[in-house]
Amino acid sequence: MMRLGTKRFWRAKTPPTGLLLTTWALAFLASPSYAAGTISNALSAREAGRGGTNLGFGDNGVLLLDNAAGMQGLVGDCDCNDVYIEMGGAGLFTDLSYADNENATTDAADNPTGLGYFMVARRLNEDIVLGFGAFAPAGFASDYDLNGPATLPGQYTYKSFGALARILPGISVRMTEAWTVGATLGTAISHVEIEGPYYLNSGPLRGTPTILDLQATGAALSWSCGTQYALSDRTTVGVHYQSENEFKSAGKAAVEIAGLGRSQYDVEFGLTWARSVGIGLMHQLDSRQRIGLDFEWEDWSSAYDNAELLFTQPSNPTFRTVAGPSIAEQFPLRWTDALIVSSGYERDLSDHQTVRLGYRYQDNPIPAATTSTYLQTTLQHHFSVGYGFKHRDWEIDTAYQFAFAPDVHTGVSMYPGGDYSHATVTTQTHMVFLSAIRRF
Repeated sequence: MMRLGTKRFWRAKTPPTGLLLTTWALAFLASPSYAAGTISNALSAREAGRGGTNLGFGDNGVLLLDNAAGMQGLVGDCDCNDVYIEMGGAGLFTDLSYADNENATTDAADNPTGLGYFMVARRLNEDIVLGFGAFAPAGFASDYDLNGPATLPGQYTYKSFGALARILPGISVRMTEAWTVGATLGTAISHVEIEGPYYLNSGPLRGTPTILDLQATGAALSWSCGTQYALSDRTTVGVHYQSENEFKSAGKAAVEIAGLGRSQYDVEFGLTWARSVGIGLMHQLDSRQRIGLDFEWEDWSSAYDNAELLFTQPSNPTFRTVAGPSIAEQFPLRWTDALIVSSGYERDLSDHQTVRLGYRYQDNPIPAATTSTYLQTTLQHHFSVGYGFKHRDWEIDTAYQFAFAPDVHTGVSMYPGGDYSHATVTTQTHMVFLSAIRRF
């Protein structure tokens, strides 16, 4: 093995402050990507172009999120290319529609949105690479103007937004020539907004129609661990585990009930983002061609069984008299676990150009009985194409992804009040990715 040199302090080879701040803003303020469940299948253009396969690769900064063990492949020795910086973003264009007995087929508002990430890595010595990044890997969003059910006549806005960001320090350690391990330990941030008709699901007020306007934000511990093993010079296998993120988000909610008026509440919103485990394979067909295959399991049955809401401190004394000083609300979700299979292919056209193709299948974990406009994340089939090139000292990658799902038809909704019963939900999206890499 070539000696990689001794440990040195981080050198001042970082991008300008303005660029860093811009990328951080993208990571934290980004709107989420749609996927089966709520987790995006890709953030970087490289992994997106090859269908989201990444667990066995070592060529992009999102590995800090997907499998930190792969960071060994990002940087050179301690005297050459030992600092790695990557930034990227994606534009999301949705095509969502909803129909039920009160609404002919209605399209959601067409609001193109974006997501972003930033990652930096540095080799400390022959065997250790440290990384740090901010990522927005998950979320949900929709915005409709719909007629309410017979028990709540009139037209209303049905709007939701939820996003998960992770701020992650991480490490990759080379154990042997063929084996590396990695881990992250950081903070996850969740933000949820819901605006529109809502029927109480719990307690003596079950079935009471309300107009809800809720916003809540919280933080939780986030960690992961993973490994990669080179089975041969051409084949690498990777395994990764991502912890669940359990939030007790705090915020404010406005609740309006006919006959009682309107009241402000303090709200605690309990929601868990799913844990996952995956195994992936990268195989070099020859010096210019590679294929990838990833299998992942997401534990939505534990994470999204129910959402818990606790409303306290009503500002309207009438609400306190009728409903008491607090309302404990349980919003049933009943999601099932999801299996995700990703496949990808990439070919180097030259030393400076690469093309990619990919397909990803994801189970839809949402039962028809709890499908709603607030969590319309039912996508199953993802097709992608990508192109990468080198320009001076930069590696630039682009990708396009089209995703769709079969229509979801609801018979009788689990939710009281008649909303979402006998409904049809249609979901498809387009995403455009752009990433840039620089090594120092």
